[in-house]
Amino acid sequence: MHCVLAILLLLMTVLGNAQDASGLLEMSRKHVQEQRSIAYAYTAYWPNPVGEVDTLRGACKFVVGKQKGFRYDFVTKEGQRDMTYIDGTYREVVHDEKKVELYPDEDKAIRTFTNSFLKYSPILLLDRSWQYVRDTTIAHSLAGYRTIDLDTVVNGNRVYVELWLYIGKESKLPEWYVRQGYFKGQRGQRIEFKFTDYALSRKIEPLVYTLPAGYTSEVSGATQGPQVLQAGIEAPVFQLADLQGKPVDLQLLRGKKVLLNFSTINCGYCKLAIDYMNRKDFVLPDDMVAVYINPVDKADRVASYAQKSHISFPVVADARAVGAMYGVWAYPTFFLIDEKGVIEKTVVGYEEDFLKGLGKK
Repeated sequence: MHCVLAILLLLMTVLGNAQDASGLLEMSRKHVQEQRSIAYAYTAYWPNPVGEVDTLRGACKFVVGKQKGFRYDFVTKEGQRDMTYIDGTYREVVHDEKKVELYPDEDKAIRTFTNSFLKYSPILLLDRSWQYVRDTTIAHSLAGYRTIDLDTVVNGNRVYVELWLYIGKESKLPEWYVRQGYFKGQRGQRIEFKFTDYALSRKIEPLVYTLPAGYTSEVSGATQGPQVLQAGIEAPVFQLADLQGKPVDLQLLRGKKVLLNFSTINCGYCKLAIDYMNRKDFVLPDDMVAVYINPVDKADRVASYAQKSHISFPVVADARAVGAMYGVWAYPTFFLIDEKGVIEKTVVGYEEDFLKGLGKK
């Protein structure tokens, strides 16, 4: 009898928690929808392909706008990039390049930001369908909700992604978000967002953003400068220094074939290419040298990445100018240059057959 009563009490507690959590979710949605202005800060923990975790910090402010396409005007600031959507105009301000990217097609702009960085915003997360699972305590009591984002089979392997949203029982606001991937039943990439420093107001507050002086404006997606260089063109020469300070002079490499590998750190396909070239059965011919060129990331980060990835050939970091010379816009991009300094082949993206064909016969 006592066991039956204990089980009944447990069931009542679980059902009560689920009902309370359902009410909390609806309360959070209503609370956010009633606001005219919502600001918050976030910290994102984003693993890269070599197991390091990048920590990204940013701040967002949303104000109810007048346009029909998207309910809010907003300004988001993260590192060297600001994203603004005010009065139906979306811009991305790239500070390290001193440029403003314009999106004249408003519908396309809305698809761009709602399917990229904004999908991690508490405002859009609350719009999803969630099911209460359990309470948890990180710094204080939170209610945890889960939804399935992806469940499919790719090349015979099951790919499964679940999302978790944690709402503070006191704040009644989203405070933590987790995206957990699984591949063939094994845990994969785990992305986490922590939301803090909320400031909410029911007053109408016009959102103002002052564009920096001296920046150039470009239409996003428009052709700017040369296209990626193709076979038959003489490869632009350059003189750089690798991570050890040794010179990398393309002119002095004449007489040998040269493989230029343009890559970035946060590029899974770039890492696949490196892993393939690290295979024991892969050896470049004696008359060919390879150079890893990163046009995006700074030297300290590239040095750590190169060490953990076991890159065995010269590595050049922060080579934005060289990337522009070759018209590189996607990663990885490979240029095979012949003994006379002429581009023999250009490959955009990861192609295992291309790499296989380079190996010593």
